[in-house]
Amino acid sequence: MAPFILTVRPEPDCSLAVAALDRRSVPALAGPLMKSVTIPNSGDPASNDPAIDIPHPSQLGGLVFTSRHAVSGLVAALNSADLGGTNWAKLPVFSVGHATARAAMAAGFANPVIGQGGGAGLVPAIRRKMEGNPAPLFWPAAKDRSFDMAAALAPDFKVIMRPVYRMQPVGRLPDAVLDALAYGRILAVILMSPRSAELFCQQLAENGMDHCRPEIMIIAGSDSIAAAAGEGWRQIFTAKRPTRARLLAIASLVYHRRANWA
Repeated sequence: MAPFILTVRPEPDCSLAVAALDRRSVPALAGPLMKSVTIPNSGDPASNDPAIDIPHPSQLGGLVFTSRHAVSGLVAALNSADLGGTNWAKLPVFSVGHATARAAMAAGFANPVIGQGGGAGLVPAIRRKMEGNPAPLFWPAAKDRSFDMAAALAPDFKVIMRPVYRMQPVGRLPDAVLDALAYGRILAVILMSPRSAELFCQQLAENGMDHCRPEIMIIAGSDSIAAAAGEGWRQIFTAKRPTRARLLAIASLVYHRRANWA
């Protein structure tokens, strides 16, 4: 039987990636390693999440969304705080990728300026659009972040960051994925963050499957993700840009040319 490409992104991205690979005649399995948990506007003492101090939209020059989870997190916080009403919909919006842009528009925000390649790919677009505008940008983001938009735009632009969601480990890979690992049927795993790389390695260790490393190829979104995955893999492919389309293209190439990979 043909081997699988494993994707470990949070849902719904995980299932969307499986469907996209299926359209390319690439068998894939979904094994989300994390799930998005919205931080309540009042905070969550049990998880050390502070209350979200949301600025009024009249004080802002624009919104920056680096994931679709940030969109749903901000919407949840605004529903609790009821700050500014529809004034939020009038702000310029910047988003990483088309999926995040679609989520922002579905939530009622303005038509976004779209950047590719992670947060860094959005920086030039923000600089062009916001040139001469001194009002700060609002960046609702994850509690733990691998990219710092505020630092990337400093000192020319002020960025107000507030954590509106956190990524929580799911605890265990699905049985179908563990079975595929046990029978050597995972050809490659797509990793799009250092944390997902660390969690995948942790899952292998906890389930006694570290011996599978020499059988598995890693498709990493960046050098830092590849480094987080460590060594001992069959091969590591690193994308020049951490876009979903590019990583899926690499996965398709790896699968259809699998007989050629040493």
